[in-house]
Amino acid sequence: MTATHKLINQLIQLQELVVANLQKKASMPKARLEELEKSIAALGSDLPQQVRSHFNRLLTKHPEAIVPVANSICAGCGMGLTKSLINSVHKAEQMHRCPNCARFLYYPEQLVERERVSRSYGEVRKTGIGRFTSPELMMVSLKGSTPEEVLAEMCGHMAEEGFVEDGDLLLDLALQREAIVSTAVDNGIAFPHVRGVEGGGLSMVLGIHKKGIKFGGPGRTLTRVFFFMVIPTATSAFYLKLLSGLSRIFREKEPREALITAKTDEDLWKALIKATKKMIK
Repeated sequence: MTATHKLINQLIQLQELVVANLQKKASMPKARLEELEKSIAALGSDLPQQVRSHFNRLLTKHPEAIVPVANSICAGCGMGLTKSLINSVHKAEQMHRCPNCARFLYYPEQLVERERVSRSYGEVRKTGIGRFTSPELMMVSLKGSTPEEVLAEMCGHMAEEGFVEDGDLLLDLALQREAIVSTAVDNGIAFPHVRGVEGGGLSMVLGIHKKGIKFGGPGRTLTRVFFFMVIPTATSAFYLKLLSGLSRIFREKEPREALITAKTDEDLWKALIKATKKMIK
């Protein structure tokens, strides 16, 4: 691994911590995040000064400061990239930036190749929460007894319904994200997700575990409601707004209980639509 590859990995790890911090603030505004912020400071302090300064400037404008090249475009702003620039990014002999948005670029094969997300339920214009999910992505009765088993159920379902090509890879990426900091929040809810999966729109599975499982470490209540999302780079900023909206809606007992007590996938879909129709347009 070259020095540039190591630097790219470090920037991506730092970015994941920064986004995890933003996600926690969006879903748990009163959460204490000192340890996470210390990790961000420690990892950032090892960066070359010029890289660190530019990285931090980018983060004041976007949630993403380093993005992959996806289908010959910058995954951050959508600008088409020249073949010579793409080849240079692939070689990774030095750091390169998008000429339009100035984000750092990396070639995804240097890390883990992201799978293409494809929507398979038609081209009809969707509204509200239906822009991000569908009746086919409701799972009213998760069976797993561990975080890995529950995530495997949801990742496998996304693959079966044609939203991702490789459910096993999606599971690996989801577990890597959980290892950074748990996505469980208060009131028995969790927002597991994978970011940077290029090729489609933001997609969400809603899964319910009737009994609940331990998902966020010792001391946390059992988690029963799982909003699992696959998030392309271009939708990262909107994802934080969606996360905040869902968190505000379902911290209230009545809409949350409507999800938990749903008896069929169809009932779950109707409860989700009813609860979100006013806040999520």
